[in-house]
Amino acid sequence: MSESLTLPEALALLLLDPGGRLLATGQAFDAGLAGAALGDLALRGQVSLERKRVVVAKAPPTGNPAIDGFVHFLEAAPSPRRPTSWVSRLGNRGLRDAVLGGLVHRGVLAREERRVLGIFPSVRWPERDGGPEKALRAELWAVLQGQAAPTPFTTALIGLLQATRSLRTQFGPQDRARVRWITQGDWIAEAVRFVIRQAESSVGSIDGVDGGGGAGGGGGGGDGGSS
Repeated sequence: MSESLTLPEALALLLLDPGGRLLATGQAFDAGLAGAALGDLALRGQVSLERKRVVVAKAPPTGNPAIDGFVHFLEAAPSPRRPTSWVSRLGNRGLRDAVLGGLVHRGVLAREERRVLGIFPSVRWPERDGGPEKALRAELWAVLQGQAAPTPFTTALIGLLQATRSLRTQFGPQDRARVRWITQGDWIAEAVRFVIRQAESSVGSIDGVDGGGGAGGGGGGGDGGSS
């Protein structure tokens, strides 16, 4: 099933409840999608990490508007940037709408507009077809339990779930040693984790929270699991 989803689409399905509300903070959701877009391109061989910078390889369009739009920004940069720079710059509402809109186009999600208190506009993305998410969860569960070998796709997705502190929430306590083994060397998940911590630290400083450790230090090595 995962072969028919892009990495950002797969992450989005896992971080939405059936009613279409986010199961992560907006910051974590958007940073996760940006990291997932980078990861998707890495899986396709269209980007690589060289001297700690993201380098884009010439390749034909993927045909996915969200992924191809992401590539456009990478190619337009005057020089290669660090992964954290791209996650921070492109983890925004535009990418979110592009990814979720793609799932609407495929009939997996619906788009519902409403107004909170009759004033503030709000959008939800309720599930229309639960099959892809169900199959995806089964695939990830088998990998986490050691019943199936991790693939590059499931490895990247597990790393992104851990980076957004969603792995435990979605799948319960996991064997930390196995999760570390699966995700070791995952430079994209590290970039996502760093950007989320930086954003939380900035908010904490503005709100008067101790900026030295504060929100940024609370993440530790991910969302935890069983030992």
